[in-house]
Amino acid sequence: MRLCGWMVWLVLLPSPALATRALRTDGGVLRDGAGGMVLLRGVNVAGNAKVPPFQAVRTDGDFDPLARWGMNVVRLLFTWEAYEPSRGTYDDAYLAYYRVAVRAAAARGLWVIVDFHQDAFSRAALEGCGEGFPAWAIVPSVTPATPDNGAACVDWGPRLVSDVDLRTTWTAFYADSDGARTGFLAMVGKVAAALVDEPGVIGYDLLNEPGGNEQTEIAPLYEDAARAIRAADPDALLFVSPGAITSAGTPTHLPKPTFGNLVYSPHYYDPLLYVLKAWGGGDEADVFNQMAAVATSWNAPLLLGEFGANPMVDGVDGYLGAIQKQLDLHLASGTQWAYTPGWTADAKDGWNQEDFSIVDGAGLPRANFRPRPFVRRTAGTLTSVDLTDETERARNRLTLTWQHDAASGDTEIFAPADYFGGTISVETEGDVRCTTVLTLVTCSATTSGPKRVRVVAAPRCGLTGIEGVLLLIALGLRRRLSA
Repeated sequence: MRLCGWMVWLVLLPSPALATRALRTDGGVLRDGAGGMVLLRGVNVAGNAKVPPFQAVRTDGDFDPLARWGMNVVRLLFTWEAYEPSRGTYDDAYLAYYRVAVRAAAARGLWVIVDFHQDAFSRAALEGCGEGFPAWAIVPSVTPATPDNGAACVDWGPRLVSDVDLRTTWTAFYADSDGARTGFLAMVGKVAAALVDEPGVIGYDLLNEPGGNEQTEIAPLYEDAARAIRAADPDALLFVSPGAITSAGTPTHLPKPTFGNLVYSPHYYDPLLYVLKAWGGGDEADVFNQMAAVATSWNAPLLLGEFGANPMVDGVDGYLGAIQKQLDLHLASGTQWAYTPGWTADAKDGWNQEDFSIVDGAGLPRANFRPRPFVRRTAGTLTSVDLTDETERARNRLTLTWQHDAASGDTEIFAPADYFGGTISVETEGDVRCTTVLTLVTCSATTSGPKRVRVVAAPRCGLTGIEGVLLLIALGLRRRLSA
C-alpha cells in the first residue's frame, strides 16, 4: 500500500525531541551514541541576531518549518556584544533567551551549533558596518564608530579587506594589548559552562570568519578557545572555521589543530554570483575538492558552515542543487545562510541590507530554498550518495550505498515526496527492508555488509477505501496530540 504525496502534509507530526547530545567524530565522519553515521543539514539562524535586540528567534514555533523540511541542525548565532555589553558585566537575560532557543530547537529534533559570530569585528568598527564584538573590545587607539548596519553598509565585504583601522583592531586583539582577547576566552568558557547540560548543543563554532593571520594569530586563539570550552564541556564538538578571506574559495593556510573531536567548518560563497547576479552552471567541484582535502588531512568531518545566495540570482535553485551534489559527493554536512523568521521587505535579513533569507515575511520558502532529500543517519558507514535534480521531478532518484552495521540500528533518509513529483517508491536489494512514514524512509537489515537502496518517483494514486480510513485515523491522532 502506498500513501499519496498530498496526504504527507495533512498528517505530518513534529519531530521527536532529542534525547541525547552524543555526537562524536570518528575519523572523517560524525557518529551518534548508537554508532550510526550522521550527516547534518540545516541553516544558520539568523542575520538579525547581529543587531539589537540580538534575538533572531521570536517564538518556539519559529523552528517548526525547519523540522518539517527535514533539517536536523541549526547554527545558532551567539553575539558577544549582547552578552557582555560592558567589560565584565554579563547580561543573564540574553543567555536565558539563548537557552530557551536551544531547547525549542531540541524539542523539534534539531541539534544546535553555538556560533560565536562576528563580521568585521564589531558594530563599532568598519564605519559602523561590522558586528559581533562589544565596542569595549576595540583598542583605545582606534576611535569607535557609530553603529549603522543599514543601506550605507551594503558593500561591507569589499571594504573590510582595505580598512586600516580594522587591521589595527584585529592586531591589537590578538596581541591582547587591552585585554579583549582574555575577555573573549573568558566569555566562551562561561557560555560553555552554562550550556553543558543542554542535550541539543552538540558543540561550538570557535569564531566566525575571523580576520588576522591564520598561522600566527587565528590558530593560537583557537587552541586557547578550545581549552576554555573543554574545561567546561570536555565532550563538545569544536567547529573550526578558517580566516574570512577563504570564504570566496581561496585556499586556507590554517594549520591542523592539536585538539581532537573537531569538525573542519569552512564557508563558501561563489564570488561570480555577486558579480554576474547569475549562476553560470558550474559544478563547484574545485572549491569542494580543496575543502575536502583539508578535512581529510585533518582526519576530520567536513561541515560547510555557510553557503547560500540571494533569491534574485538567476539560476539560484540550480546553484544550490550543485552545492548539495558536492555535499553528497563528499559525504559532508552543511548549514545554509540563512533562515530569518523576522525577514521584511525593508530590513531584509536585518543587517547591512543582506538578503539571503530562505523565507519571506510570511514564512514561506523563497527561490533560494526547497527541501532536498538527504541521508540523515546511516547504520554503519555511508559510502556513496547520488541525487538527481531534474526539471521533471518525477524523473528524480536518490541512490545510496553503505556498509551496514546491524548492531547500530536503522538507516534514515529524508525524502520529501514533492521532490519526486508527488509520491515515492523505495527499491531495495537483498535483506534490506524499508518503511516510509511521511517524509522519512527507514531501512534495516539483519546482516552486516554492503547495502544499496534507491528512492524514486511512483505513479500518482487515488485514495482507496482503506487509505481513507487510515487518513481519518491519522488526522484524529494528530488532533489528540495537539490537544
